[in-house]
Amino acid sequence: MGGQTVPNRVEVKLGTGGQIDIFNAAGSVQVIADVNGWFTDGSSPTASGGMVTGLTPARILDTRNGTGGFHAPVGPGAKIYPQVATNGGVPAMSYAIPPRAVVLNVTVTNTTAPSDLRIFPSDVNPPNASDLNFVAGQTVPNLVVVKLGPDGYIGIYNAGGSTDVIVDVLGWYN
Repeated sequence: MGGQTVPNRVEVKLGTGGQIDIFNAAGSVQVIADVNGWFTDGSSPTASGGMVTGLTPARILDTRNGTGGFHAPVGPGAKIYPQVATNGGVPAMSYAIPPRAVVLNVTVTNTTAPSDLRIFPSDVNPPNASDLNFVAGQTVPNLVVVKLGPDGYIGIYNAGGSTDVIVDVLGWYN
């Protein structure tokens, strides 16, 4: 549908020379590609990172009913900081192998205006890249992988209008 801004998260193997191809089947589009991280084959002694632990999906935030400690829509220009570590099966930051990032399904609903939602570690400012884009009246979900802040929290920023936010945790990286 024309005139929409639609974010998505893609994991793709790099081609020769570290490049990827982006193909559009019809019409014209503008594409913005943000690199959020990469995987290695583990053969490099400088490679760091860990395994992902999948979880039974668990709701850790729902501003419609107060799950996660926030019981109101997120307003324009507002930020909220829900705790992720110790919720929904994600271990505490003091765990022997602490969580470094989480896999989330983030949904907006009851949206009042065109806007975007940005998800980020709690110890940094919101990025310029959006994780969800929406207009008034839409319910939009998206898969988000985000690094945890050192306190085990994430930040959620809403650019405009107001929206309820729902977050389900699906897994965590160590």
